[in-house]
Amino acid sequence: MTFAKGLEVLAAFDAEDRELTIPEVARKTNLNRTVARRLVLTLEHLNYLECNNRVYRLTPRILRLAGGFLQGRDIGKHVSPILATYSEKLKGSVSFAMLDGNEAVYVAHSPGDPRMITLGFTVGSRLPLHATAIGRALVAFSGWETRERLLEVAPRVKYTCSTKIDLDDLRDDLDLSVRNGFVYVQDEFEQGVASLAVPVKRPDGALIGSLGIVGPNPRFSNEKNKLEKVRLLHECAGSIAMIV
Repeated sequence: MTFAKGLEVLAAFDAEDRELTIPEVARKTNLNRTVARRLVLTLEHLNYLECNNRVYRLTPRILRLAGGFLQGRDIGKHVSPILATYSEKLKGSVSFAMLDGNEAVYVAHSPGDPRMITLGFTVGSRLPLHATAIGRALVAFSGWETRERLLEVAPRVKYTCSTKIDLDDLRDDLDLSVRNGFVYVQDEFEQGVASLAVPVKRPDGALIGSLGIVGPNPRFSNEKNKLEKVRLLHECAGSIAMIV
């Protein structure tokens, strides 16, 4: 139980809350302030947190927790070079995401031209399942029970006027995506930005993750070019599936 609460404290530090006081940690984790203080001080003693004027933030040691996963899956050794190769072919950034609870989390990323997107993403970035192609692919190509569970429990925030949040609309889009073999989302997470994603599956059909690209809408306006990007993404996904 204490271990689980300690992980909750670590998870409280994110892109929005990079620095927190003990009272803020307690509020964000719904922990008693005394318990939060004890956990924070323990994590500071273990060098996972550092303190400056009663404000805490994560230290680089936190990367140890992710290192075992990334090394065990050969992410840095094999997956990243594959993404780099296809990033060059696709002339843009390529990301590999996996399902973590009710979100998509980037486990590998090959940056392209930073001008192609306005939101910066990297390994560890988390995205909503409903409003992004890479997230929606994780839902669309999961088994039926997993798909329905995610649709019901995952947050459905309306990021733009185009964001689909109605369950029937999302189900229709997921069905279409499965028939097409890819997911295309436009203007739903950020106005003027589109994303394209395909599933990464094992030979037995089990879903490993999803592979996606993001860029301005005009980049995907030509249907022939878009389908070529889909082909390259599928090719890339097949290479990753043999490793992960």
